[in-house]
Amino acid sequence: MAVIIFLLIVLAVLVYRHYTWKPLPWPTGALQPPPYQGHRGYWKAGARENTMLSFEAAKTRGLTMIEMDIRLSKDQVPVVFHDTDLKRIANLEKIVHESTAQELREWAQAPSLEEVLLSQKIPQYLNIELKSAAIFDGTLEREVARLLKKYDMEKRVLFSSFNPLSLWRLSRYLPNVPRALLASKEDEPENKIYLRQMWLAPYVKIHALHLDYHYVDVKQLQKWQKRKIPVALWTVNDLDLAKKYLDAGALSIITDSLGEVVDSSPGNKAGEPKP
Repeated sequence: MAVIIFLLIVLAVLVYRHYTWKPLPWPTGALQPPPYQGHRGYWKAGARENTMLSFEAAKTRGLTMIEMDIRLSKDQVPVVFHDTDLKRIANLEKIVHESTAQELREWAQAPSLEEVLLSQKIPQYLNIELKSAAIFDGTLEREVARLLKKYDMEKRVLFSSFNPLSLWRLSRYLPNVPRALLASKEDEPENKIYLRQMWLAPYVKIHALHLDYHYVDVKQLQKWQKRKIPVALWTVNDLDLAKKYLDAGALSIITDSLGEVVDSSPGNKAGEPKP
C-alpha cells in the first residue's frame, strides 16, 4: 500500500510539473527572432533547400533569419541536410551518416556548417535544428558548439531540436544560446508519445517551443502566452494565418514562402519590404 501511495504522489508531482513549468529566461544579449524565418532558406524560386543558394536567396528576398537542419557526416563534419538519406533530394540510395561531407556536397549541394558560418551572403541570424536521435552520443552538439565558439557566432544563433537530450547537452556547451524544443502531434513511429506530449520539456533547460502549426490554434497559443512560454510556429505559408498567430503573440513564424520581399522597382528606391 505504501508503494502505491508513493507512486501516486510521484505521478501527481510529474503531472503538476508538466502543466506548470516555466522556460528559462531569454539569455541576455541573445538574438531576438524576427517575425519570419525562411524554412530551409528560400527555395520556392528554384534553389534546392538547405543549400547556400537557398540561404543566399533568402537574404536577397529580405529575410534576416533562416532555419536549417544539421547532421553529422561519416567523417564527423556537421553538414546542412534534412533527411536521413538522399532519396528525396538526389534520388540516390545513400545514407547521410554513411557519406562523407565531400560526397554530400557533390551529390546534394549540402554545405558544411562551417561554410555557412563563414558566408557573408546569407541572413544574419540562424535557427540551427539539430537532427539527432542520440541518447548518449553528444558528438554533433560538441562539434556544432566548437564551430560557433571558433567564429564567435553565439549571439547570431538559436538552436532547435525534436530531441530533448540534444538540447540538454547544448545547455552545457553553450548555455547563453537560446534553445527551443520542437514538437508535433503527428502520429509517426519515431514521434513517441513522450515527444508528442513534451513530457521532458520541464527538465531539459529550454527557452521556447517551436510547434507544428497544424496542432496549435490561436486560443491554444494564447494559453502558452499566459504561461510566458515563447512559441514559434512551423511551417506556416498562409499570410492571413501567420498574421493571426503574430497578433496573438507568436515568437516567430517559420515559413517557406512568407516574409519580406525587397521591392526594387524604380518607384521604390528605398527598397520597401512587402509581405
